Amino acid sequence: MRKILVIIPVLILSLFACNKTVESKPQEVKKITVKGHVKFTDPNDKFGITLNKRNEDNEMEVVEEVKLDAQGNYTFELETPAPKFYTLDVYKQQRVEFYADDENLNIDFRGIDTAKIKIKNPPHVHIDGGEKNNVLNALHWAAYQNYQYMIATGQAQYRASLSDSKAWKEDAAKAWDIMYDSNERDIKNIIEMYKNYPTVVKALQTLSWKRHKDYMVEQYEQLAKKFPNVAYVQNAKTDLLENIESVAKTKIGAVAPDFTFPDINGKQVSLSSFKGKYVLIDFWASWCGPCRKESPNVQKQYQLYKDKGFEVVSVSIDKKEDAWRKAVEEDNLKGTLLLAQDSKKIMKDYVFSGIPYMVLLDKEGKVLAKNLRGEALQEKLKELF
Repeated sequence: MRKILVIIPVLILSLFACNKTVESKPQEVKKITVKGHVKFTDPNDKFGITLNKRNEDNEMEVVEEVKLDAQGNYTFELETPAPKFYTLDVYKQQRVEFYADDENLNIDFRGIDTAKIKIKNPPHVHIDGGEKNNVLNALHWAAYQNYQYMIATGQAQYRASLSDSKAWKEDAAKAWDIMYDSNERDIKNIIEMYKNYPTVVKALQTLSWKRHKDYMVEQYEQLAKKFPNVAYVQNAKTDLLENIESVAKTKIGAVAPDFTFPDINGKQVSLSSFKGKYVLIDFWASWCGPCRKESPNVQKQYQLYKDKGFEVVSVSIDKKEDAWRKAVEEDNLKGTLLLAQDSKKIMKDYVFSGIPYMVLLDKEGKVLAKNLRGEALQEKLKELF
């Protein structure tokens, strides 16, 4: 017993000493440096570059405004306790998404457009860093090339449309399928080349799950095993399957997901309360130019058919109530006007990220059609009424 009593205090002291040493060691803060050069600067713009990231609602928010020096150079440090994707935006003309983890980066931009006629076709931006960001380089280059092919294919189809040649028109139309297939092969090649890097998730997410569901699930499962501590990799498969499930909820013939939001007078209104009417759900926002451009058409259809059992349920995803109310007044909107300030769930339920987005329901609340705009909406409503 005496020997045991002597040994135990020694062990306790040893353990205490070990714990004390570990606790006193400062934790290293991981950070990277991002720098680069802007060739054509705007002397009237105080901040040439903004650093952005997506928040929990998948909306882009400004993290930092970055100043350029007199020579057009910039540099900043970014703490990276966990790897994340960020976007650098230059003069709202060029932007690039990069991966912040353990690679120092150099990213150069052209800057302001010096052409006399400005066109919406920004140049490719290269990230000089490491292999994790080379995945994004390859993906961005494929997207850039695909965009150039889209322009060329559209021009060719337009020229064909002016001719009397049926064969030319058919060949021009087939060019779109050739372009899409080529782009998918490029994406799959990138995935195969960089399958050992976590950022390859971004390449997988550009594929159509309707065509490549099994392949995507398999790749996500393999990545999850390779990177057990990277959150966005672990969540990728779950996000995909949830997205597929949500799409099924809004397929043609399905009962549309119910929702409840406050109207312009603060009254809580549910979608399910409109059963017995044809309903057009119009998702929009005050800051969305295309939404407000389409608004007169929607309002005209509402006035034509409102007395025949037609209702427009306008759902704004504005974060600022004042901006929503101002837009409602300026555009003289009628119908059921709802505000979904917390829009994350409704966007997930109805599977949309861009607006305007419209869903037409029958009298039983089942989906009749999606994303009808302009003449397409007019023709569909003529069929119903």
